Amino acid sequence: MANPKYLSKSRFKLALECPTKLYYTVRSNGYFDKNEGNDFLQALADGGHQVGELAKFRYHPNPVGEGITVETLDHAEALAQTRAKLDRPGRVVIAEAALLHDSYFVRVDILIQDKGATTIDLIEVKSKSVKSEDVASGFKSKSGKYDSDWLPYLYDVTFQAEVARMVFPGYDIRPKLLLVDPEHVCEQDGVHQLFKIVTQKSADGKSRVHVQVPGQLTAADFGHMEVLREVDVSDVVEDLRTRPIDNVAHVPEPYRTDLRTFMQWAGELQTGGIKYFHGVSKACRNCQFRAPAGSDLKSGVHECWQMAISLGLLQGGRSLADRTVPLSIDLWGGASGAKSLADVVIQHGRAFLADFQQEDLEAKVASKDIGMSALDRRMAQIQTAGAHDTGPLLEEGRLSEMDEWEWPLHMIDFETTAPALPFFKGMHPYQTLAFQFSHHIMEKLPDGSIRIRHANQWISTKAGVYPNIDFVRQLRKALMPDGQLHGTVFRYHNHENTVLRGLRKTIRAAPQSLVPDATELIEFIDLITRATGQEKKEHGDFAGPKDMVDLHRLIQEGYYTKHAGGSISLKFMLPAILKDASGVASMYGKPGVYGTGLPVQSLNFSEPEGHVWLQAAKANDPYKTLPSIFGREHGDLDEMLARLAGDESEEGTINQGGLAMTAYNYTQYADLSQCDRKAIEDAL
Repeated sequence: MANPKYLSKSRFKLALECPTKLYYTVRSNGYFDKNEGNDFLQALADGGHQVGELAKFRYHPNPVGEGITVETLDHAEALAQTRAKLDRPGRVVIAEAALLHDSYFVRVDILIQDKGATTIDLIEVKSKSVKSEDVASGFKSKSGKYDSDWLPYLYDVTFQAEVARMVFPGYDIRPKLLLVDPEHVCEQDGVHQLFKIVTQKSADGKSRVHVQVPGQLTAADFGHMEVLREVDVSDVVEDLRTRPIDNVAHVPEPYRTDLRTFMQWAGELQTGGIKYFHGVSKACRNCQFRAPAGSDLKSGVHECWQMAISLGLLQGGRSLADRTVPLSIDLWGGASGAKSLADVVIQHGRAFLADFQQEDLEAKVASKDIGMSALDRRMAQIQTAGAHDTGPLLEEGRLSEMDEWEWPLHMIDFETTAPALPFFKGMHPYQTLAFQFSHHIMEKLPDGSIRIRHANQWISTKAGVYPNIDFVRQLRKALMPDGQLHGTVFRYHNHENTVLRGLRKTIRAAPQSLVPDATELIEFIDLITRATGQEKKEHGDFAGPKDMVDLHRLIQEGYYTKHAGGSISLKFMLPAILKDASGVASMYGKPGVYGTGLPVQSLNFSEPEGHVWLQAAKANDPYKTLPSIFGREHGDLDEMLARLAGDESEEGTINQGGLAMTAYNYTQYADLSQCDRKAIEDAL
């Protein structure tokens, strides 16, 4: 079991982010942690655990058969098992090796000891994608500083190497990163199916991620494994262990001198259970220890805000007891370029959003001729933060575009995944798989009324079936049943456009025998999309004759509501719009409106009274009314999959893209029962 007195890899990482988190992360202290219990979902979503298992076969011919992994979570037992393996003669490969020195405890992903050469290889396995230019630059940006995206990984392996130096005096410590190489393709189908993610109950009653691997597998089953790239980071580690620690606003100067100084200080905080506070920064915006309104747990962010106010670092006269009151770091940061607006509000000492002044921002930024500028939108958020009766703000000049839309109106939404370990031979790591779309239509009837209907949907959940080509084919059929596109197609932000442009490349590269209709599929994609990213740089801007309308941009420039809390994410905008549009909300709060054969046609809800999207018992949040993934009658699926919504009070729903992706990834295990597969498919 975990020992809170040790400074582990994960706690070292927290201390680098903010040493106050060392106190907040101790469960017995009673703080809310939004990352708590998320390991299973994260493992399914990013493939990190599966990459870790595949890595063992890169360094050992038979890792399962010879039991190279230290499986136990108990510290003392893990240390004993590691010592026993290290006592073996010759070259020794250990996965999850446990090392302890003073208050420092690490589990090394893969440790290789060569007694004859007196070397210790430390391999830190990450599912992060690495490019050749990242390696060539030494993981540094053009400014010569370590890239902020890479720095946490580099410090992670540096910490492990430092502990290893203490544990193995006289040995040459050789730290390495094993990363995912997107420049290579997978050599076989179904590699991910060999590493099934499940959960296990540990002695402390918690569910933990475990990967089941067939015992008969050997390294010979995987070819060259070029999708995994080893990078020797000895020079980087040597530099980081001796240089002052940068980018740590929450760490006082005396403890930034070098790595060992910081480690010793962080270790003392950890072993002593000390709550240390050294100010607030832009990093607080994304702190996982911010409890929402209504939570019985303590809120670390609000406690830090209180300490900052008491020390005069922030000023504000509002109550922190009310967690619905927006803090200054809640200021919308979109369209701000490289500047961090969270940093700006901290520098001005503003504790609450309503305390902010326009002169705090760059007032020289002029409003747009039509629609809200980024500054206009931020000022609207600030002005409404303290006014509870402010209604929505509409920029009619920007919204007048709606009058030009050609009817009918087509609303499409995609669900996709991009697994680290490709599901199919010939795919690159993190290449997109499009497995589901929905299609709704708003159309004007001859009598002048408007009809809304769920017109089409498509999903592919069968294991081993490549979905991308048929996805485009079925989408074209849905939008162009007679070969012509009538009306206007809508998306929300860039996802649908990006996916289709990527699938265009896939279709062009596919053999004609596989895609005999490639020409009409490419023409369809070009009709409703625009060039993006590298494509735009290489070939210039391009927009199809029926280019999709981006409702995200329309809202950003034409509509503001205080109910969205400054966000433009659809997850927040939909409930917020329903609060502003009481007539629409009233309609969707009644039975007999939405369902098969009802005024708003549905393909999925066939009950006589249909589906009521807004329910008082569900806080009038439409996402919370979605049906469970499955019930007990559907078999023995892992209990954590049953809580995909992350809310233990619910049976579990699939209510946002990341969770849909997670559920699809789970369906790609071939041994999933048909009953369980159908249950997940129905929920999706």
